[in-house]
Amino acid sequence: MICVWMLGLGLKIMDLIELGLIAKKTAKKAGNLLLSQKTKKKIIKSEEGRDIKLELDRKTEELIRHELAITKIGVQGEEIVPNAVEKMRWVVDPIDGTANYFRGLNQCCVSIALMNGNKSLIGIIYDFNSDECYEAVKDHGAKLNDHVISVSSVDLKNKATLTTGFPASESVTSSMEFLDSLKGWKKIRMFGSAALSCAYVASGKCDFYAEKGIFLWDFAAGICLVEEAGGKAEIFLIDGERYSVKFSNGKL
Repeated sequence: MICVWMLGLGLKIMDLIELGLIAKKTAKKAGNLLLSQKTKKKIIKSEEGRDIKLELDRKTEELIRHELAITKIGVQGEEIVPNAVEKMRWVVDPIDGTANYFRGLNQCCVSIALMNGNKSLIGIIYDFNSDECYEAVKDHGAKLNDHVISVSSVDLKNKATLTTGFPASESVTSSMEFLDSLKGWKKIRMFGSAALSCAYVASGKCDFYAEKGIFLWDFAAGICLVEEAGGKAEIFLIDGERYSVKFSNGKL
């Protein structure tokens, strides 16, 4: 049995499987809230550059925090900044793909991860529009709606599908470098959701996901999911809170 221990106290909190079930239930509850509000008028909380935040982002995170409180583990989220970030904590994104959700596009989801430092122990990504729940617990494999999933076996770039996001480039040079990186792939997809991109790699729907300038809550759940599905996750901190990430089937 794998257990999570409260740092510094040596007290067993909960079994990882139990924590995974709580996270899964929480993600579905949050997803149902978002689904119920999908066609209703949405209040914009802030809009800067290409980023958009809704009042519903915060309301959904509050729901998630309330549901996860039973675990006695702190929460690091996109909307509510904690006083301090603990080593063992939940990392949540209440709506990954907010811009898509706002415009009525279906590429959005709820993302919940349990992190211990840089290690991802649990990953839950709930695509509430299609009722697809991707889940993984360290050393227990990855599943989609309770069916075991694994990464693809594609090992040639010219046969593979890349999913990515167009970066907010600051120069023509960086834009050209990004475009150059797209050469050679059979297909390229941009979904507007980092978490779903990770889920698609884990389930073999895509073969490689790469993006720069994203935050931990965007991909935290994807780490455990892709690794438990047999893939590889490479994470690089590039400035302050932003990361450059590569998730693959481990063959490309």
